[in-house]
Amino acid sequence: MKRKILILFFTAALVLAGFAHPATQPAAAQGVVWQAQFYDNQYLSGNPVFTTQYNSLDLNWGTTSPGGGVPFDNFSARIATDTYFAAGTYRFYLLADDGVQLWIDFPPTKQPSLTTFDAPRPGQMLTVDVALEAGSHHIQVDFREVTGDAYVYLRWANLATNPNPPAFSVPTTVGLGSWTAQYFSNATLTGSPVSTVNEAGVSHAWGDTAPASGVPADNFSVRWISIQNLTGGNYELRVQVDDGVRVWVNNGLVIDEWHGASGQTYVRSLPLGAGQHAFTVEYYEASGAANIDFRLTLPGTTAPPPAQPPANPTGATVTVIVYRLNVRQTPSLTGQRLTQVSQGQTYAVLARSADNGWFQINANGIIGWVSSAYVQLANAAAIPVTGATPATTTTGYVLTARLNLNIRSGPGVTYTRLGYLPRGVSAEVVGRNSASTWYQIKYNSLVGWISGFYADLQPGADLTRIPVTG
Repeated sequence: MKRKILILFFTAALVLAGFAHPATQPAAAQGVVWQAQFYDNQYLSGNPVFTTQYNSLDLNWGTTSPGGGVPFDNFSARIATDTYFAAGTYRFYLLADDGVQLWIDFPPTKQPSLTTFDAPRPGQMLTVDVALEAGSHHIQVDFREVTGDAYVYLRWANLATNPNPPAFSVPTTVGLGSWTAQYFSNATLTGSPVSTVNEAGVSHAWGDTAPASGVPADNFSVRWISIQNLTGGNYELRVQVDDGVRVWVNNGLVIDEWHGASGQTYVRSLPLGAGQHAFTVEYYEASGAANIDFRLTLPGTTAPPPAQPPANPTGATVTVIVYRLNVRQTPSLTGQRLTQVSQGQTYAVLARSADNGWFQINANGIIGWVSSAYVQLANAAAIPVTGATPATTTTGYVLTARLNLNIRSGPGVTYTRLGYLPRGVSAEVVGRNSASTWYQIKYNSLVGWISGFYADLQPGADLTRIPVTG
């Protein structure tokens, strides 16, 4: 009898021990279920209006709503899970648009491991290394969407495995026909792109020179993204490259030659239906000459079918200096929003408004207006004025510069520089701001603003006769 009791006791002990120490596999091996709560505001406040579950944190909602009751813009989400980690130091990779913060367990400092919640960095790969003890850990991502595209991606890996950064497909705003190019100062497409520009095509022959400012001549990489409107047919895709290349068509990997090469050519046959198709091309240069020749042709046609963007008639460009900027149908804050452009992107300038407060740009085939306060202008000469040009009425007064003064498109140092007023030179006064710290002037044919702190208004001038124009 005692023997039976002992056997039952040890059997029960083994069963209980099994519950106390589960043989749980790492999250990467078994998959993780994420609990998600969405709020109809940016602050995770109130009750969630929508709840759901995800099997991975690879979420790209674009410009749509994540679920019922959640607005397209100005929403927030809390997405969390508990999963097992073996002991070690883990690198977490996070990519989001707009703001995000990563919590690991509930630290006594009440500070997240990583945050861009109040200073979003859309499209930038963020990383943080965290030492974890063996056991279950709480992983939580708080997400904030302000406007435009919305996405969040998360991965982690044990540093003992010498992990490579994940190949997140960065959701970049693309336009029909042209290519959005992101240049990286490394050969692995990691970190933030040094330069983001719009290009007519993928083909380049850089040789031994650097492809863009801030990018080295060797050990760099590029990602091009485009939507092409094609006639249906059996296309030939031909890529000649030095060094490595990958090509996706409609999210399918059709060329995977990510290795050193010296001018090899890769050919694929692509049956494509009529309509729009998404292309992503990734390239890296190791050393020596750098080039890529990308051709998509439909046999029997004399020219490649993809449309090319319009030429830049003025030679002027603007570069976006804020993390996201609205492109509007008319040069006004009340103009309909057509699309958005992102920090670091450069676009051709087609025209300007009469007061230099707005520039008309070609944003990947979409023609619209951006505020001059949030872009950096280059090659400003010969930009035509679009729309009626109001008569510029001067006041009869003049200002004389005490220093070489920048002439700006608006009353503040954040506005685009249009030119300069030389020291000792006078200009006609057109208007002022309400504080009389900035003056609108006419100098030769240029109308713009200069700081009143570094210029002398003619003696006896009556401020009440100078209208407030900005």
